Amino acid sequence: MPGTPRLLIASLLLALIAGTQVAAQSGQDPHRPACTTARCRKIESFLKKNYCGESPFGNGPDDGCEIKAIRKPQIGVDVIADYSCKWNEKKEAAECQQSGQAPTAVRALLLEQLHRSGLPVNANGQPYFTVWKSAHAGWSLAVAYYSRAVGSDVELCEVVAIVDKNSHLIVLRKVPFQKTDVDVPDVTQWAPLDIANVEGDGSEDVILEGDAYENHWLQVVSIHDGAVQTIFSGLGYYL
Repeated sequence: MPGTPRLLIASLLLALIAGTQVAAQSGQDPHRPACTTARCRKIESFLKKNYCGESPFGNGPDDGCEIKAIRKPQIGVDVIADYSCKWNEKKEAAECQQSGQAPTAVRALLLEQLHRSGLPVNANGQPYFTVWKSAHAGWSLAVAYYSRAVGSDVELCEVVAIVDKNSHLIVLRKVPFQKTDVDVPDVTQWAPLDIANVEGDGSEDVILEGDAYENHWLQVVSIHDGAVQTIFSGLGYYL
């Protein structure tokens, strides 16, 4: 029959689309693995309650949500330094403003990590810093971020780390120095969202927002005796 090939192709396309949707929903999204354990569901419930807005949001996932930007970390976290960035349409570049200053020792540790990640010593742009000190945990969450527009591209470099009371630095996330398209950046960036007792066990965890262009999700990193572990990744939204 003349119409059979077309019907077959249409059926195959529908099956492919359905299979892709099932795969996404079944936890094959690398940023959103299946959350099936009691521990994972407990963490997910905490995150939904405290950091989620509209749900679902964007194009999915079905259990995803708009990520709420909190004004400041929880009580017991001292904001020593922080920065904020806004997009300037005329300049087609992000403009950042520093608030407060990172302690000299912490700044030096972060700059060393940026240079190890490829940032040139004579780079023309300016790095920005976040330092949140946790009174309960005895360590500080520290971020160094570098961004500079270069024509239609942008240079990026970032380090997210923990600095303990003995000035030992543990890297949690790192974005090696690179140049990418300013409108559609091919890189995952990280933003600290909070320091909180996610599991209710008395220990403080770091909550991060991952940003891969139009894909945003939450991650929780636990810190115990110098060891770090990502204990949750998921929620958020993509467009």
